[in-house]
Amino acid sequence: MRGATDRRMITAFLCVMLAGAATPAQCKIVTYGTGLKSCDVYLAAKEQQTREELTFIDWLSGYASGANAISNRVNNVLGDSNLQGTVSWLGNYCRAHPQTPVAVALDVLVMGAMLRAARPTVEVIIYGAGFETCSTYIEARRQQGADEAAFVDWLGGYVSAVNAFSLKTDNVLGSSELTKATLWVDDYFQAHPAVRFAAAADARVISGDRNR
Repeated sequence: MRGATDRRMITAFLCVMLAGAATPAQCKIVTYGTGLKSCDVYLAAKEQQTREELTFIDWLSGYASGANAISNRVNNVLGDSNLQGTVSWLGNYCRAHPQTPVAVALDVLVMGAMLRAARPTVEVIIYGAGFETCSTYIEARRQQGADEAAFVDWLGGYVSAVNAFSLKTDNVLGSSELTKATLWVDDYFQAHPAVRFAAAADARVISGDRNR
């Protein structure tokens, strides 16, 4: 299992690096949203403290949460670190690798953390918007502002991590787009109003696996 996981991580790394150059036969892993942007874009947003910086943080929160959810009962890939520590790590990495996509930087972080820092926990550790309730999400969707965008960015990071580190799929959404996945979450909350956003995201991933 360790060897298969290592090969999968290397594939994830290469696929994001090759983005436009790789053919479908060579690389099928799909990354959604902000993770496709380069480190220098992240650093500029961080330095200027623009709204885009929060977009990166929301995506990172979803990505870390997705990595935890797919980590085969480890459930806490970052170990004793927290999201603030991860943000600090990302800044340092990006300053050394400004042209690297943020998704690749997070791949490197998760690869290292799985080997050194991961901790088994009873429940999957969730960060950011994944904690929010159904009612909070529905209100954000109604307002159609920055709060809604935070959920979409988080979901993009979550699904991207599943694609990168799952041994079952390279694109759990299949032919669907992220916007359609958000609509799926809307319907899910109609039937499950008591759950948190992360539970809906996980249900969408499970649904994607079953429908492949």
